[in-house]
Amino acid sequence: MKTFNLFITFFLCLTSVACVNSAVKQTASRNSTGNIGEVIKTFTRSNDANEFLNFADLYSNLPVEAQKQELTATNQALADNPNDLLQRMKLVMIYGLPSSNLFDGPKAQNLLQQLLQENVLFHSQLDFGHLLFDYLIAINKANKSNRDDQKRVESAQQKNEVLQVKLDATQQKLEAVQQKLNELKNIEKSMSERELAPRK
Repeated sequence: MKTFNLFITFFLCLTSVACVNSAVKQTASRNSTGNIGEVIKTFTRSNDANEFLNFADLYSNLPVEAQKQELTATNQALADNPNDLLQRMKLVMIYGLPSSNLFDGPKAQNLLQQLLQENVLFHSQLDFGHLLFDYLIAINKANKSNRDDQKRVESAQQKNEVLQVKLDATQQKLEAVQQKLNELKNIEKSMSERELAPRK
């Protein structure tokens, strides 16, 4: 339930900022190339989280191939300038947004943790960073719990299979012993019948 509440809070934040920044969306819709990089360049550099939130909104609506292209472009930009805050945060969101087809919670958490530890985010950027970080921790814990549960189920299934094999082997041994007992009884019965039979 706590994960669900974080998820709802996160998306309410995304939605409210997207509405406030409708002008940016109009700029994006006029961009015939559909390249987020071109739209991002029109943003004014500031200490708020608008750039992050607008990228999250635009990226979430991209098809799979376009998301992959955005990852390639972001990695290239970071290769040219590893300290570019916007590109670093874009990489976090590419791996951390629930709508991303490239979702990798642990990787996003590690990247965002580095940013938070470097103390390079300001004002609402920091608030957004902490909100996203809390979401990633919650989703990663839930995924880990699911993986642990799955491992326990698989382990129990393996134990059951081993026990079933042992049970089958024991059953076969019991049937073999029962067959030998029946053979001995038949031999004993046959010998008794011979002894009781009248001699000619």
